[in-house]
Formats: sequence, C-alpha cells, structure tokens
Amino acid sequence: MRIGLRYGTLALAVLLAGVPRLQAGDPPSTPPPSAGLTVPAETEASVTLLSGLHTKLAQVRDPVECQLTQAIYVDGQIALPQGTLLYGHVTRVRAAGRLHRPAELGFRFDEVSLPSGETEPVLARLSGLEHPGKMRLDSEGLLKGGRQLSWNVITGALVGSGGLLVIPKVAGVTVAATAASVATAGVLGGYVLIPHGPEVHLPPDTRCRVRFDYAFTVHGQS
Repeated sequence: MRIGLRYGTLALAVLLAGVPRLQAGDPPSTPPPSAGLTVPAETEASVTLLSGLHTKLAQVRDPVECQLTQAIYVDGQIALPQGTLLYGHVTRVRAAGRLHRPAELGFRFDEVSLPSGETEPVLARLSGLEHPGKMRLDSEGLLKGGRQLSWNVITGALVGSGGLLVIPKVAGVTVAATAASVATAGVLGGYVLIPHGPEVHLPPDTRCRVRFDYAFTVHGQS
C-alpha cells in the first residue's frame, strides 16, 4: 500500500514538473491573431447594383448599394466572397439640359460588408458598365449621358433658315421688321425644338465593375 502511494506521488511530481509556472504579473496566454488578406489597390470587382439611380431623381448623398457577383482572391485565398456588399453614396448629379447637354452622375463606395458581418472602410469607384449603351464613363468614374444628333435639332435649324428665305417676298418698308421678326421666331423655334440631352439611368440589377483605389485588409474567408 505504501509502495503504491509512493509511486503515485512520484508520478504526480513528474507531471507537475512539466507544467510551466506563471510568474506574478505575467498576462495569461492568448492565441495569436488570425492573419489578414490585403486586397491590392487598383483591384477591380464585378458587381450588381442593388440601388436604382436616375439623374432626374437622384441627389447628392443618396445611398448606393451593390453586391459582388464574383469572389476576389488574394494568394489563392478568398478575400471577398461572392455576395459581399458594398455601401456608398452619390457624389455628383446633374440632370440633362437643353442644347443636348448630357446628364452627369457620380458615386463612390466607402464600406465593404462581408457575409461574416465584418466591415472595412474602402474607397471604390465605377470603372465600367456591362452594357453602357450611349453613356460615357470618364477616368474619375463620372458617368455621362451619350451625345447624339437628333432629328429635332435639324428640324429646328431648318425652321429658322426657312423663315429667312421668305423675307425677299415681303414688299415695301416692312421688309426689315419682318426680317427681324422671322429671324427671332426661327431662333426661338429652333431652341424649343432642341430637346434636353440624354439622362443617366442605372436600374437595379445593372451589372458593372468597380475599382478599389486603395489597398485594404480583411480576414481570410473559409
């Protein structure tokens, strides 16, 4: 009995000898933080707009939301999975004007929200549209309605020039007054018939691309 107790005590001493002792003031051990994945600057992503935008209705600071349609990989690991949400706002809007002045629309994304709930600040801008039509996109991500020659513009010009052609048929001292009146009417008629320029309209589910201006780090996604 004493022999068994002696061997048991010896075994316990051996086990305790292998356990590191905490010194006074030592912090408890914590697991190392998980490594992050850094998405490089100038990375482009395919997205679908969840918010519809129209230059007749949109205002600066209006919210804009889109969703990644394809995952973004860094070093073979998923940094931004499909379905990641990007939140932003309208930065510039100008409705179309007469003389065929096209509308302008600009917006930025400033936050990315992962399916895990993690959020990170970002800065991303529009870099392309899947079906741009006649809209034009500049290097700053500003979208403009496309310019096109309208038949109404030609008709308006013809109205003005056609009115001047009848001036020689007017007799007597009324020729100068008639010329001025007809010329004025022709100019005004041409201006009225010149329509507004094209608006910018991005309905929900518009497929496009955005570009991240700066690098940012997120945790790896499984």
